[in-house]
Amino acid sequence: MMTENQLKTLVGLAIVIWAGVLVFQHQTVSLHSLTPFSYVVTGLSAALVLWERWLWAWPVFHPWLTSQPDLRGTWKGMLVSDWIDPQTQQHRLPTEVYYVIRQTYSTIDIRMLTVESMSESLSGNVFSDKVGVYKLAVTYRNIPRLLERARSPVHHGGALLNLIGKPIHKLDGEYWTDRDTGGELTFTVRTRQIVHDFEEATRQEF
Repeated sequence: MMTENQLKTLVGLAIVIWAGVLVFQHQTVSLHSLTPFSYVVTGLSAALVLWERWLWAWPVFHPWLTSQPDLRGTWKGMLVSDWIDPQTQQHRLPTEVYYVIRQTYSTIDIRMLTVESMSESLSGNVFSDKVGVYKLAVTYRNIPRLLERARSPVHHGGALLNLIGKPIHKLDGEYWTDRDTGGELTFTVRTRQIVHDFEEATRQEF
């Protein structure tokens, strides 16, 4: 989103170009016509804030003004990992997980919740490929509960998920970590409610 100084610069540049066109056409340019400048900047600033936070997700603006998919809410899904538990020397069974997504037009924050840990995104980006299929790319830090860290220490990783459907009804893809493990993630149901921990997520209706 533009800063106030960037917005003033853009509006000022538009005024300079507008005035230049009038001079080129031999029309009179009056300083009085610049009086509303501060009001224009204020109005545009308010419009940009509304767009950044809320308006971009309104269906009335899709797809003619934006095609950015709305992922906000809590997604319920399953994680399948190739990680081997050092205590049992066995692969873990598929794990119930939740993706909590907070999103504006230009930013996205993802938290993944499991019964043993919480992952927080370090960066996230929604983009489309050459055929218009949207994807979600995330880098994250995983923080297990304190009593789990002896066998599962804090680690970092990334994920790449396909966003399926119009509107989006499924997230599906893979993840990998810096401890040489990876797996698959699939999310198929969502609530608009933003939750804060695993226990709260399990109480939601999807």
